[in-house]
Amino acid sequence: MSEVSESPHMQPAEAVARLEAAQKTSGHLAWGGLSLAFLWWVAAIVGTIALVGPETLAQAQPALIIAGLIAIILPGLMLVLAGMMAREQARSTAANAVVLEAAARLLLPAESMAKDAKVFADEMSKASAEVDRSMGHALSAMKAMAAEIGDERQRLESVTYASADNARDLSERLGNERTGLEQLAKDLREQTDLLNEAIPEQAELMVASAKAAASEVAAAEDALQGRLSSLDQTGRSLAQKITAMDTLAAEAGERNETLLFAIARMEEKLEQSRKTVETAARAGELAAAAAGTTGDRLMESVKVALDGAKDASSQIHKQTFEASESAARALADLKEAGQQAAAAVRAAGMAARAEMDISERRVSTASQALFDKTQSMEDRVAPKKKPVAEAAPSPAPEPVQAEEPEPQKVVQSPSRAVEEDLFEASADRMAKAMLSDDDEAPKANGHNGDAEIVLSSTEVDVFEDGDEETASTPLGPTSGNSLSEIIADMERDERSTLSREETAETLLGQLQESGIRLNEIFRPKDKKKIAFAARKGDKQRRSAISQHAGRQVERVRQRLRGNLELMTLARDFLALEESDALNALENTHASNKNASPRLATYLLLDAAVT
Repeated sequence: MSEVSESPHMQPAEAVARLEAAQKTSGHLAWGGLSLAFLWWVAAIVGTIALVGPETLAQAQPALIIAGLIAIILPGLMLVLAGMMAREQARSTAANAVVLEAAARLLLPAESMAKDAKVFADEMSKASAEVDRSMGHALSAMKAMAAEIGDERQRLESVTYASADNARDLSERLGNERTGLEQLAKDLREQTDLLNEAIPEQAELMVASAKAAASEVAAAEDALQGRLSSLDQTGRSLAQKITAMDTLAAEAGERNETLLFAIARMEEKLEQSRKTVETAARAGELAAAAAGTTGDRLMESVKVALDGAKDASSQIHKQTFEASESAARALADLKEAGQQAAAAVRAAGMAARAEMDISERRVSTASQALFDKTQSMEDRVAPKKKPVAEAAPSPAPEPVQAEEPEPQKVVQSPSRAVEEDLFEASADRMAKAMLSDDDEAPKANGHNGDAEIVLSSTEVDVFEDGDEETASTPLGPTSGNSLSEIIADMERDERSTLSREETAETLLGQLQESGIRLNEIFRPKDKKKIAFAARKGDKQRRSAISQHAGRQVERVRQRLRGNLELMTLARDFLALEESDALNALENTHASNKNASPRLATYLLLDAAVT
């Protein structure tokens, strides 16, 4: 027993060796029983001889002697059997110990396997749920495609059924012709027999005519076989055409999706153009407020520019709607006649892209013209202020250097990236012109230092009164400050006006519409690990989030890349919710509940944006 329990993790060969050793042990017990039996026999015989005496024993009856020997031998045999039984009992005990230990080792993996099986079952249930959701989306898309293909198949089936009916009628007619030919052959054979009986002399001639008739029948059969083969070939060609129509229907669906994607991209660019026009309108209003006396005329020019931009936007929308309708008609034509519809879809796509490029160029031109007017107005307003100051009766004080206000730091959001590109060149040119050397006077025809502004005929009419009062005084630093203030006001006006709750609700709705289940992403164990990583730093926290929800983080990152407005909301949300979200993560990481949708949104955006 002690040898069996020494090593609980033995090898199979060692266990077999121990089992064999256990079967061979305890041999001394049998020998001990035999020794005791031998001693009993010697002691019993010697004691009997000493007690009775040899003479009396020799005179005793044989039966008595035999009974005494049996009485002496039986206890010895019992001692031998007891020793053998003790040996076998010890061997069986050792073998049972080895077997029980092996059984215990066999039962140990069962517990760990049961735990692993439970974990595996949980993972499989999660994976199956995700697969079911994906299959549901795929099935819905396939059902829509199946409905469209089913309509085409019904049309093709109707055509096929009509062809089958025609083939059936033709086969019936051919069968009737064959029956008539067979009847004719029978009549010819009967007539041949009659002629053979009636006119034996003309047998050879009638045989020749019969052979000619048989050759005609064979030719008719050959022609019939040719017609049947042509019908078979026609059926195969119809099957090939049906397959080709199915392929064309699939290609039509793909091209329709491509066209819809192009239209969506066009709508996004139209939205960006609309924002650019609105920004230009706000810039025009601010420039009108700074211009003072000439504000009315500037507002008229801004209204003209806005009307032109609105007309261009409405025209773009109208052309986009017409392009979408033409695309729908092209798709219908594609279902009816394959290759012609494909060419129509390509033409509609090219027209949509051309219209989109034209609209972008128009909006860019309108914005540039608006800022050219603003720059010219700044050039003409600054020289007017000096003659008014000189006409005042007060004595001329010492010139005091005007204090330049510190430029306000404006946090730029990604939603204005496109608009900054439109106005960056004009702003730089205006700043260089206004901060140029004081000794250099503004030149005529719209030239001011390094900034060159060419006015059109309509713009000259608008600013005709301002040209009459233009003086040759250099521009002061006030113009530069007003320009920076205008740009800063424009950027502040473009900031999002949504409250904290509205921003959070918008982002939660966007993420849930994307198919992300916010209340199931971060489980208690994941939340605890992220909280511990957050104590080490922001980088470790984001790394832990990406490790536990990498796929959802990538989906959020892809969604933000295609939507600049959503990116701005995400940055605002992170700035507003950072302290509360980190406190909530620290306070609730020990709970047994999943992370709330709002906390999950913050964690996903924190890893996706940065």
